[in-house]
Amino acid sequence: MQQLYRHVTGHTASFWAHSFVKQLISEVANASDSNPTPFLDVDNLLRKYHGSKKRLLFFDYDGTLTPIRKMPNAAVPPPDMLKYMQKLAEDPNNIVWVISGRDQAALDEWLGNVDNLGLSAEHGCFTKGPDSKKWINLTEELDMSWKNDVIEIFTYYTERTQGSFIEHKRSSLTWHYRMADPEYGAFQAKECQNHLENAVLSKLPVEILVGKKNLEVRPTSINKGEIVKRLLAANPGADFAFCAGDDKTDEDMFRALRKSDLSEKDFYCVTVGPSDKKTIANWHVNTSDDIVRVIGTLVGAGNFDIKKSVQINEEEA
Repeated sequence: MQQLYRHVTGHTASFWAHSFVKQLISEVANASDSNPTPFLDVDNLLRKYHGSKKRLLFFDYDGTLTPIRKMPNAAVPPPDMLKYMQKLAEDPNNIVWVISGRDQAALDEWLGNVDNLGLSAEHGCFTKGPDSKKWINLTEELDMSWKNDVIEIFTYYTERTQGSFIEHKRSSLTWHYRMADPEYGAFQAKECQNHLENAVLSKLPVEILVGKKNLEVRPTSINKGEIVKRLLAANPGADFAFCAGDDKTDEDMFRALRKSDLSEKDFYCVTVGPSDKKTIANWHVNTSDDIVRVIGTLVGAGNFDIKKSVQINEEEA
């Protein structure tokens, strides 16, 4: 606690005000630098999908296959998504994986009954292949003693941010503030991030993932992009790839595809969110419902209607 006390008392009110204004300016600058990402060309996607022989399809879970929920345990999979995902995974030409920040128990509960579906938990820390019932821990040899320092810092901000809480995973820790006051929660998250960067990142092999209303700390050697790299290497004959995600942790997957041997016309990196969102994805859709409808279109369960997407987006705004 002495370290936490020194962190607070060692800075003036002027420092905290300057920190807030600096972050505000940074956010405005980032927004102005963003180039619009085009809406997914579903007709083009369909042509490429049906014209390919070996396909890789990667999906994030929260915010991509299901809407973001205030409480993590409320993000149950929509029935249509499960139905379409089963059809997608049972196609012998498809290799389908859900690569999520969720832990193994959640993915087993919600997606474990989908045959031929590969699962990766905790941002690539654990994997379970399409034909396997056993999880593989990719972090067994890693030192997890860093958790003690991070828990101390997260606890400090949890006690001072009403509605926030800590989620403990085997290979990572997440501080959620979705149920906190929006403005104060965002401010506290930035302060918490700065605190972690100064006290932890400089001396320990971990990194901070800034998610939607959460901060996650995990080992630097593991991320979603590493899982995509492994799957690309294991399937050199793939001639089509589709990857969908909604936050910064998914950019690692997009980056892995962009650096792969696949031609840019043969892969689709799709981010969920507005067109002006900062991303390296080459396409966007508005909501997780759009992703579910895209999957339905791929498996022949309907046609994607872009007007419906726009309508949903306006209602949520």
